[in-house]
Amino acid sequence: MLYKIHENLFAVEDLPLAYLALSDNKALLLADIHLGFEEYMATKGVFLPRLQLKKVIEVIERGLSTINADTLIIVGDVKHLFDKLGRRESKDLGEFLTYVKKKFNRVVLVRGNHDNFVYSLSMRYGVEFYENFQLSSILFIHGHKDFQLNGFSLVIMGHEHPSIVLKDPVTEVVAKFPCFLKVPLQNTSTLVILPAAGAYQSGTAVSTSVESFLSPIVKKYGVLREAIPYAIVESEGVYELPTLAAIEGLLAAL
Repeated sequence: MLYKIHENLFAVEDLPLAYLALSDNKALLLADIHLGFEEYMATKGVFLPRLQLKKVIEVIERGLSTINADTLIIVGDVKHLFDKLGRRESKDLGEFLTYVKKKFNRVVLVRGNHDNFVYSLSMRYGVEFYENFQLSSILFIHGHKDFQLNGFSLVIMGHEHPSIVLKDPVTEVVAKFPCFLKVPLQNTSTLVILPAAGAYQSGTAVSTSVESFLSPIVKKYGVLREAIPYAIVESEGVYELPTLAAIEGLLAAL
């Protein structure tokens, strides 16, 4: 099942995965996989099951069972550690890149703020590595840096790990869902923020306040009151919600 988000851009099933259907390119899009997160947490004394690699492969497999795509675009933060390429992280990256190169004719990695020490590894596996990437009038950036957006009809980024957190005003029950967030930009183009694909990246609550966002793109150019969340509900699908302004009274922060 595909859920339309914007023109040729669709959410796939109940997955943190998007599908871009252009006449000359069919691509799956992922962001914020954060391979190596378990290794990082172990240095803090927290030992987590190794789920990051397993989950992202499951996500891609389910996506490919629904649609055919010849390109995979990873919109930043394929890895987690900032200051090095960890031993476990390197192994997981090698397994992941081997897997995706078998599944897709073309694999593109847009550099995220966590993707230090990845360039040589990406070259070894034949993965294209860019600071930013363009297809037609569509721009792919991770979102941690400012960027000149003029001339692009659509900007696709990650970085924010968006989720929608809703509170029932009667029961006060709180529900949290990862989401795609479509944000009008002041230059009349549109920004779509992808949800995090990492198993342990549960998401940051979105709101109409720029202070709840990290990206200078969102802070400087986003018209947040008109932003539309597309909530991912496990085993059900993707639900388009009203604008953030329309549901502001139901939004909660976690």
